[in-house]
Amino acid sequence: MVVTVPSETADRTWSPVLDGLHAAELDCLQANLAAVADVHHGEGAHVALGAAPRFAPAFPPDGPPSLDAPVDTRLDEASRLLGLSVSLREDGLDGPALRRLAAAHGPLYVVGDAHTMPWVPYFGQKHMEHSFLLVSAGGSCTVVDAYHNDTPWGSARPGVWRVPDFDAAVPKSSAFALSVSAVPAPDVDFELVATARSLDFIDRYVTAVRQYSDRPAGWDALVLDVWLIARTRALHARWLAASGVDDGGRAAESAQAWQTLAAQTYVAMRRAQRGGGMPAALVDRVHELLLADEALAAELAGRAVRSTVVRELAAVLELDTAVVDGPLRELPKFNSFRLVDVIERVESALDVELDPDDLATGDLRDVDALAGLFRRAVGRP
Repeated sequence: MVVTVPSETADRTWSPVLDGLHAAELDCLQANLAAVADVHHGEGAHVALGAAPRFAPAFPPDGPPSLDAPVDTRLDEASRLLGLSVSLREDGLDGPALRRLAAAHGPLYVVGDAHTMPWVPYFGQKHMEHSFLLVSAGGSCTVVDAYHNDTPWGSARPGVWRVPDFDAAVPKSSAFALSVSAVPAPDVDFELVATARSLDFIDRYVTAVRQYSDRPAGWDALVLDVWLIARTRALHARWLAASGVDDGGRAAESAQAWQTLAAQTYVAMRRAQRGGGMPAALVDRVHELLLADEALAAELAGRAVRSTVVRELAAVLELDTAVVDGPLRELPKFNSFRLVDVIERVESALDVELDPDDLATGDLRDVDALAGLFRRAVGRP
């Protein structure tokens, strides 16, 4: 089959947005959701995706673990953090069906197989899930793809392309029409706590990585996972800075360390393909960096817990947060009934629940002790 090479073009709406994206910190499913967010909410809106660097490995019964997030996860994040919700979804669409859907509903977020997409370097080389935006379905279809990566087959960079052979480029796909609402107000404390709680699976993940470290499937999975973590950590560091969270620059240092490890892991994989396995030291380094990330996340979550406790005490007692400190019974309007309200509000805000035994301790005497109860709840699996 002869495929007409897509021609890159400029677009008054999309090209400036692509120039402003931190595309090298996004995966192939996030990148085009980020572009939609910045078109509607302004440059930099997509950084909100950095609020949720959840560590959520999948453990297939017959293969290595994977940190590759499915499209439903990325869409849920886009809804919660960017105000982008799915108003229509259709699966199993070929090119003509996609064009009809775009003509009826406007630009679509599309997920298909990069192997058939001639504007990306994976074309004819590798099967992998990949997203793009179908922004015009008349004549030569116009696609926007904000993906940024360097591959063995060439570089992918954000751009706009006219695709004459669109039907051949997308023989099967899922398409999503997105509705846009205001960006939700960020709940920084909740995100920090949820991120810390997601790191419970480190030991299980590293054990599974070691199990497959002498097999090609394990090498490929580890290279992709480290690449994903490096991007996730970089965007998270950017979000922390934008949110005013002081981490002493450690998140940015973590992102740089993961980026270095990503290069080392790729080189090791190429050498392993010529015989042998992945060096054990690389897996040790993965474990080391994950534990460092866990320690930083726990520290930030601890601060977030106290901030939430103070905020909810102030709300229930109708006080300024600046005066909420010290023994609880010395706070104006405090009593046991209001303490129950505070506990329930903090549990709801952080999506945690105190153990009944916690409520029978003497740790309900002051603000720091109450915050300590919730920190322990956050730390429980």
